[in-house]
Amino acid sequence: MPDIRMRLGKDVLVVDGAFGTMLQRHSLPPEQAPMQLNASAPEIVADIHRSYVTVGAECVTSNSFSGTRAKLAEWGLDDQVELLNREAVRLAKASGAQHVLADVGPTGLVLEPLGEASFGYVFELFAEQVSILAAEQPDAILIETMTDIAEARCAVLAARSVCDLPVFVTCTFGLTGRMDLSATDPVTAAVVLEAVGADAVGVNCGLGPEQMLPLVEQMAEATTLPIIVQPNAGLPKLVDGETVFPGTPLEMAEHASRFVDAGASLVGSCCGSTPEFTGSIRDFAKERPVREDRAGLTGLAIAGPRGIARIGGDQPLCVIGERINPTGRPELAESLREGSMSVVRSLALEQQQAGAHALDVNVGAPGVDAAETLPAAVKALVSTSDLPLVIDSTDAAAVEAALRVYPGRALINSVNGSVESMEALLPLAETYGAAVVVLALDDEGIPATAEGRLEIVKRVREAAHRSGLSDSDLVVDVLTMTAATDPSAARATLDALRSVSVELGPATVLGVSNVSHGLPGRPALNAAFLTMACANGLDAAIINPADLEATRAVKASDVLLGRDEQAAAWIAWVQAEEASAEGRAGGAARSSAGGGGLVADSVRRGLSEDGTPVPTTPAQALSEAIARGDADAAPGLVDAVIDDGLEPGRIIGEVLTPAIQNLGDAFGRGEVFLPQLMVSAEAMKAAVARVKEHLPDTERRDVGRVVFATVKGDIHSIGKDICVSLLESNGYAVDDLGVDVDAEAILVAADGVDAVCLSALMTTSLPAMQHTVGQLAELHPGVSVFVGGAGVTQDWARSIGAGYADDAPGCVRVVRETATE
Repeated sequence: MPDIRMRLGKDVLVVDGAFGTMLQRHSLPPEQAPMQLNASAPEIVADIHRSYVTVGAECVTSNSFSGTRAKLAEWGLDDQVELLNREAVRLAKASGAQHVLADVGPTGLVLEPLGEASFGYVFELFAEQVSILAAEQPDAILIETMTDIAEARCAVLAARSVCDLPVFVTCTFGLTGRMDLSATDPVTAAVVLEAVGADAVGVNCGLGPEQMLPLVEQMAEATTLPIIVQPNAGLPKLVDGETVFPGTPLEMAEHASRFVDAGASLVGSCCGSTPEFTGSIRDFAKERPVREDRAGLTGLAIAGPRGIARIGGDQPLCVIGERINPTGRPELAESLREGSMSVVRSLALEQQQAGAHALDVNVGAPGVDAAETLPAAVKALVSTSDLPLVIDSTDAAAVEAALRVYPGRALINSVNGSVESMEALLPLAETYGAAVVVLALDDEGIPATAEGRLEIVKRVREAAHRSGLSDSDLVVDVLTMTAATDPSAARATLDALRSVSVELGPATVLGVSNVSHGLPGRPALNAAFLTMACANGLDAAIINPADLEATRAVKASDVLLGRDEQAAAWIAWVQAEEASAEGRAGGAARSSAGGGGLVADSVRRGLSEDGTPVPTTPAQALSEAIARGDADAAPGLVDAVIDDGLEPGRIIGEVLTPAIQNLGDAFGRGEVFLPQLMVSAEAMKAAVARVKEHLPDTERRDVGRVVFATVKGDIHSIGKDICVSLLESNGYAVDDLGVDVDAEAILVAADGVDAVCLSALMTTSLPAMQHTVGQLAELHPGVSVFVGGAGVTQDWARSIGAGYADDAPGCVRVVRETATE
């Protein structure tokens, strides 16, 4: 057998197609676990593999998609983890395929902070399965159908920890072009997964070939890794209660050629496809050459779960927000000691709205346990802000704790020239796929000269290379010293900056504000120094993004250094500032002292002189806390609203409900994503609970009662859980019956409720849903019934006499509308 490593990115490899579609031909009952067939009916599994090999599949995928212990437990098979996974690989290898990809699917759990599963627990689940699969010596591990970048990243890290096989990863995107759970786009997914060590990345399931093509193109431009693509046979339709995939083998084959032209080199198919599709893919795709001109992104990219920031490579200056740092911020320090992330969330959103591209996160303060608090801050920020994070600590234990739970590619700030620092932090960067800031200091301090700093940087750079990092993983900070105490300090920094940029090549970063420490007119000094640094090779700056003088310097420097094509960003920024100024009807004339500069600009933007928000009313503050998902602050703000004079009985209707409705509307418009919606629901629940504490017993009633269940034959819970959370946050009492619930249990629970909501992801469970709806109509005719889930459409819901919602906000909306009828 050829070594698949030698063929990756060089040959077009044809991958098999749908396994479940082929199993359906055998009329298996819904309660039949597909992996159980590896032991109970291996001939069925073997026959499917051979059918794909016969028509030209070079890679077959083992029947181990649901092979983690948690997933097998849903079928009562967690005592057969080793047997079923080993047999899966053995059967695939017996097919005669050139390559066997050992398949790993999602666990069905949702990682913190969006869910309750811990990183460590999910990591162990994946590590256990992969180690069993690897023992049978497949050609590669294929992690597929991931809808959450946190779980995909965790799976890669686990796989790398237990085997040295190539690890492939494919993500599933919705029609929005983002992963359904984490709202990750293809470019971000590629950056994150390449950083943690994936050998190939790609897209599978969820979409047909037409919808998938632009996503493949985006991913191929973001990485030089081999690209895998496995679309469904078109977008599914429900016909007479059955799922039909309308695509044809010819349509799939024609798109297979386009996928290869776009940069894919492993091409297969997914749901609804058969060996006939695979044969057509081979006929078309194998005729196309693998693209050799893919260069990937220039510069260094760091990533959060919903976007990237680029540093260097002739990109515009990257602005890293500096304000999540308790030094000189007693309110932040105290909140961290109390275990509250309310101030952290506020500072993050303020800096994001002010134009930051990434956020520096530092929790170092007396009385704060960094190893506990730093990962907590990271988890809070992941669901609050879209910006990538800079993990600012030299405490290796705290850094590792934060890197484990961060579902992106972080920048570690920082490693220096001391042996202790390099040995502690460089391996962490390599293991967790992080980039790292290199400080030009060592045990002897900061050299006064540019030459001395350059020597330290070279030493750290060599150590980084030995640890498996490259220059594209490094950002050099030659350190900004205070001009007030040393007139030559700024020049030494600029000289060192230029030397790194010209002689070494890694990207560069500086903390700017230290240059003006102890001097008057600090904003002007900072802006001047920033402009000079940009001209000497600066790629990123750690600054307060609300400092408008610094922002002007950044925007102007980008234009003059050719980093702002057609000055588009500059023009847009100036126009926005002028529009803001027009709203200040003669503001300069009304200013008692003429005002100006940073103070006037800050007030115009709703900020105080030091860049903090101008105070709002308690009701506005509570609404904003719900919007940013601040469950820590919400209860106290409810108290403040009451102290301000609003009766407790009016808060839910006049403040909380509009806040969560506005967020739901923004979700529908694609302006916010599921992670923000979920944490806002938790903040809403915390606020509602506090409101009820202020109400007399006679008024502590729920808005309504709802029964929720995933129907018989379906064990998927994520969509249901999200809907339940949002309903509860809107004041409904929800009886969550769980998954695989038979009609009889639902009928009993439905007595006296306002609505019943039924979920189904698997189309094979639709008959059970239809039966349940019919029984409810007969025995509880006054109860409204709503259905939803990936396997359900509005037309089909109407045909069985049920209401329909296509997402969690929609579920709340239809239930609420029922209550008002």
